[in-house]
Amino acid sequence: MSIKERIAIIENDDKKIEWYVLHQLLELAMSVTGRGYVSDDYTKSIEFEIGDVTIFSDPYYGTVQIDETDVDSKTIQKLIKEVKRRLFQFDKKIETIREQAASEIFDKPIKDFEDF
Repeated sequence: MSIKERIAIIENDDKKIEWYVLHQLLELAMSVTGRGYVSDDYTKSIEFEIGDVTIFSDPYYGTVQIDETDVDSKTIQKLIKEVKRRLFQFDKKIETIREQAASEIFDKPIKDFEDF
């Protein structure tokens, strides 16, 4: 499933709760980038650095913080837009790199079929 498809699923979720949407986007960002940290306790909170700030999302308590400061609904909406923008940008960049790497690796001729 592509990043674009996954984002569409997240946005069409029945809950439509802003902090929940942001949390799911951060989970997606973690899985595709390998960045961030998820707690292993019952809260499953996420810490994810973007630029010079750290976003802390706690789905158990339904809270979002930037650098340990609680944020309001308007800020969460801005964060959602920014995380989505960066995910789309990441996806586009990875697609280009993936095509280049695939060509470099798989377009090379097979040297000796007898070695198989």
